[in-house]
Amino acid sequence: MSDLTANVTWREILSETETGNIPHCRAISAPVKYHAEIIETLSRMILGTYRPSHPDLLIIGTTDKAPPIGESGYDGSCRWLIENIALKPLEASRRLAVIQCADKLSKAAGNSLLKLTEEPPGYAFLLYLMEDGRLFLPTLKSRSRFSAITISDPITPVKIPLDAHEWVQWLARARKSTSDNDTITPELEAWSKYALDTGNIELAEKCGELRVISSRKNLSVPMLCDIILLALMEGNTDIEHILDDIRQA
Repeated sequence: MSDLTANVTWREILSETETGNIPHCRAISAPVKYHAEIIETLSRMILGTYRPSHPDLLIIGTTDKAPPIGESGYDGSCRWLIENIALKPLEASRRLAVIQCADKLSKAAGNSLLKLTEEPPGYAFLLYLMEDGRLFLPTLKSRSRFSAITISDPITPVKIPLDAHEWVQWLARARKSTSDNDTITPELEAWSKYALDTGNIELAEKCGELRVISSRKNLSVPMLCDIILLALMEGNTDIEHILDDIRQA
């Protein structure tokens, strides 16, 4: 049984679908690694089968990029979906439209989908799929049945760098991150878990403070790396003081 299959919210969604209580527009937020499974499962339940090229499965956007408004006939765009969902089913008795990365839809793109969201064709079902439901446009959210699937991955403890050489290697890798939340925040959680497991409560607390600072997302990666080095490599215990000094620099 996968983590998704065991999730209570997901099982409720499946139960509703099985009993025919399917909203014409559903919005689901879930970790992105489960999106493909969600699409496949709901496609099998709504269309009776699943294959990426199914003519009644219309998918726009990708797991990391929201669909644009697009011009008429522009493949994979919001307007393309509006035009194509209006066509009657070609193979199944229903049509399923999936809007991926819906939490990153521009306001203009979202507005273009308002009418379709509110009144889709009787044979059509819309699925807004996203990772962060807090960023989903309120105008679309209010017209959808929204469900948030939260699955916490177990934290695997990771050993904290010990010497200057290991810190240099860590710094080179960390600064390649596109944002602090990509790798640094989870790594700080893993370091904190390692410190707890080895009985170093003070170090675990320090890593925890750094994780909170990292998760705020208001610091650049280089600045965050500097704070981590000062606090963990050089042993400075006053993290907030370090942060104040950097802000004033």
